[in-house]
Amino acid sequence: MKRRFLLLLLALLGMTPSASSFAETDEIVVVVNQANPVRAAGRDTLRPIFQTARTEWYGRSVMPVNLPEGSPLRQRFDMAVLGLDTESVARYWIDRKIRGGERPPRKVASPSAVLRAVGEEAGGIGYIAASDLNPTVKVIARIRDGQVLPP
Repeated sequence: MKRRFLLLLLALLGMTPSASSFAETDEIVVVVNQANPVRAAGRDTLRPIFQTARTEWYGRSVMPVNLPEGSPLRQRFDMAVLGLDTESVARYWIDRKIRGGERPPRKVASPSAVLRAVGEEAGGIGYIAASDLNPTVKVIARIRDGQVLPP
């Protein structure tokens, strides 16, 4: 009986869409703290912030927040904003470390942690799936089909 239940459960799990399949179609939103005066930002603004080449923004220290490297959302964000795949991003940060450059963006484990970090830090900026959006942050860009678009 237990074996049948386990087999049925495994079969059902195999038939349900995985989280990563949802991530491929979900729009990404770039979010900032509500106190940030910025209304919109394009790729040319976001790229140096997430490469930590730009550390100040509108008179404040900017604090970019990343999801883990293995996150499909992170991979899509890196391709759209940085123009780099996962391996190229890793090589970029190794090179920066060797040359004594700025540290990589703060890494958090989940979209809810991005919302918390950005919502609590005046210079916070991060990205999440549009479906995870809540009123604690403000959208300044959308990423759809690999393109950075206005909010």
